[in-house]
Amino acid sequence: MNGFNKRSITRSTRRIKKFEKKASLWVRGHLVLTLLILVLGVFTLKGVVGAIRMGEPFSVKQIVISAVTSGVETDNYGHTNILLLGIGGEGHDGEHLTDTMIVASIDHKNDMVPMLSIPRDLYVENEVVGWGSRLNGVYEFVLEETDSHERSIEELQGEIEAMLGIDIHYYAMIDFQGFEDIVDAVGGIDVSLDQDLYDPFYPAPPGSSSTYDPLFIPAGSNQLDGETALKYARSRQTTSDFDRARRQQEVITAIKDKALSLGFLLNPSKISNTYAAISDNFQTNLTMNEILNLAAKADDFDRESLVSEVVNDLAYETAGFLYTPDREEYGGAFVLIPYAGNFMELHKFAQLFFYHPDIYINQTKIEVLNGTTTSSLAGLTKMYLHRYGFNVSAYGNAAAKGVEDTKIYILNEELLKDDETVDLLPSLTFGEITTEIPYEYQSANWPTDADIIIELGEDFADYYNDNEDLFYIGFY
Repeated sequence: MNGFNKRSITRSTRRIKKFEKKASLWVRGHLVLTLLILVLGVFTLKGVVGAIRMGEPFSVKQIVISAVTSGVETDNYGHTNILLLGIGGEGHDGEHLTDTMIVASIDHKNDMVPMLSIPRDLYVENEVVGWGSRLNGVYEFVLEETDSHERSIEELQGEIEAMLGIDIHYYAMIDFQGFEDIVDAVGGIDVSLDQDLYDPFYPAPPGSSSTYDPLFIPAGSNQLDGETALKYARSRQTTSDFDRARRQQEVITAIKDKALSLGFLLNPSKISNTYAAISDNFQTNLTMNEILNLAAKADDFDRESLVSEVVNDLAYETAGFLYTPDREEYGGAFVLIPYAGNFMELHKFAQLFFYHPDIYINQTKIEVLNGTTTSSLAGLTKMYLHRYGFNVSAYGNAAAKGVEDTKIYILNEELLKDDETVDLLPSLTFGEITTEIPYEYQSANWPTDADIIIELGEDFADYYNDNEDLFYIGFY
């Protein structure tokens, strides 16, 4: 090889290394932005990759990210589970209460992200926090006792893992000030309300001479700045804690949409402001390499990838497994506990929601028919299945009474190819799946818009009689 070629190769190598160094510094400089976008919806990481691509479409992603990243932790299903936390922060009452708790499960294989909001008032009792604690106070209690952020996160994370029956690999925590600054840095967010939101009891900011700072947002489309967006996400006095959890998920999506917009990605000042907004208001145990690994995969996800639910106390709603007991039994405190007396139902729901989200996306129509001599069993079963997220579009009496065995009739055989509803219904109804539709349920004789008919038999009635607590008898 002649000297000219050697020098040429050397110069080329230097240019590549110089470019890789610059690209790496760009990524490091926007690390906090990446973290922010992760905590505000996980998949807005796509925006960071998009911004990088504007500088160098191929080399940054393929050379830099692929070269320096390490894999993220996953569970047996190939999911990475992240606990997203929101706290008040310095200067606020209860500055270390985790009033926002969302578990986001990244499904790397199917490009989905189910997000489940956990209510702050769930009752907790163990040897660490003692008696009479609520879930949102676990982090604060342990922090005061140990002065250890890591130990406090570990205890809270352990409680949520026990409640849901899943492993949580990472956490990300942001405070009120960081939240406000983030929304302002991206230029505000857009939300649409079906009806007016009015909260005359929204608390005034620290140091104010007033007790309340009333909130009013009219129905229709609204653009919210950081201060108003925080109020929108926190307000609950005139609605409920569960409504607030749904608004928080809505705000996450709105920030994600804004961060992904072309105007944000092309605006260096907004990116810089966002970086500054969270530099002092954000904590996580994700390493830079792990974040970059997620960023490298973010192109596979879009708005439709997000599925969200809120654990609540409405027995006729999806994830409605909780209720409010008599306050006198809990020292006068308002708490939520599982109706079944343990977290068995939440474990089962978490397995379905995180690892089989197609149930919630497809919403395959089911008709439940009571073929037993037990009255009201079809209606109770409708609510029982709906709590787990199945779409029971109709219910009533079967063609005959005294049916021995529960059957799951598949009216649409296309469902057998890839619909998880078919695969999972037997785990809750113990019915036998069949495509052999009896004469009385054929379309000419039994008009229905359902794709599946469940005919309850006496075997299911026996299960009901042995497990009335799972059907919330006396609750309605």
